[in-house]
Amino acid sequence: MKNLILGYERGRNKWETIHRALLDIGQEADVVVEDFDKIEGPYDRIITVAESLLPIQAELEKKWGLSNLSIESANILSDKKLMDDFCISIGLESLIPDSVIPKSPSDLDIFKDRPFIIKPTIGSGTKQQRSFDYVTFNNQEDFLQTVDDSFFEDNNRGYDQTSFNNRTSYYMAQEQLPIEADLYAPYYYGKNNILWVKSNIAVNKIDEYSYETRCSSWMSIPTDAVPIDIKAEAQMFIDAITDELQLKDMFFSGPDYYKWGSNIKLIDANPRLGQGLQIINIIHDYTIIPKILSGKPFSIKNHFLWKISTLKPGRIKSISDTSHLSEHLARTNRKIKPGMIIPEFQHTQMDGFRQALYIKGTNESDMLKTYETVNAQLQDCIEYY
Repeated sequence: MKNLILGYERGRNKWETIHRALLDIGQEADVVVEDFDKIEGPYDRIITVAESLLPIQAELEKKWGLSNLSIESANILSDKKLMDDFCISIGLESLIPDSVIPKSPSDLDIFKDRPFIIKPTIGSGTKQQRSFDYVTFNNQEDFLQTVDDSFFEDNNRGYDQTSFNNRTSYYMAQEQLPIEADLYAPYYYGKNNILWVKSNIAVNKIDEYSYETRCSSWMSIPTDAVPIDIKAEAQMFIDAITDELQLKDMFFSGPDYYKWGSNIKLIDANPRLGQGLQIINIIHDYTIIPKILSGKPFSIKNHFLWKISTLKPGRIKSISDTSHLSEHLARTNRKIKPGMIIPEFQHTQMDGFRQALYIKGTNESDMLKTYETVNAQLQDCIEYY
């Protein structure tokens, strides 16, 4: 089978993972990260590792007579607001947070007395292009204190996202789900559940009007450790999305399920390979994803804790050798150098200083103990001004 992998250069860790897995099972694979309009085919299968490129996958599949992803489905899956609205239209409204694309101040009336997060409809992660990207505001009035009319004028026109396939994006205001909620996320290939993870949410107060919420850790857990109602809602969701959008074999990372009391809501269903599955693949000697792609059975014997380090804030004077910790340092970490400033608030997707630790184990308590040990050893390597 001849495969085409679509991605961006900045997403090297994702497309390299898929490329390696395909070669391991004896299949051909080409990676394209630019000049998407110059792709020559045909190919037997397309795997896209960045959701903003799904419309290109759909166009190519139509051209080559493949039937995994329609153009309409690609547009829905790659746009947060379209995805929310689609889910509501097929009867999943109880799981979907309230949201709106605000084009005038009155559009935010639904958030008069409750918090909401501002996020672009196109894009992934929590990358900040503007000061209010992925920021939560206490309520409508507090948001209006921090922006002027130009926000609404710009949001009527939309923004061309050059780093996301030149897609036109808008800002959506979405209900901020409770920070005290329990958070679980599944990984899928097609309708088949591969893995579950749980997360801890950290909060950083920005000012009197706003704050940011980010995940400070992810831990893979056995399926039987996931609440029964979460598993039931998650399977109903992936079955409905797959059937209604007529999807075949696609990776899904998420959605993130928030559970508080008897309430369950979801955000961020990412139709691509996710970090958690990549880690599970690594700690099982790169055997999990090849088996998934070839339809062979697999078992998860080890788990992981992916948690941001809790280093003392301050400016680094010197850093000693950390090679003895290399197996626990995330590949996507920034190299620690003298002069760097360690901030008080860190999270797993930040662009600045970030030291995430990978811990492999079989149970939660042992992984947490190992994390504390490794974090202390890394701290001992750092001298401050």
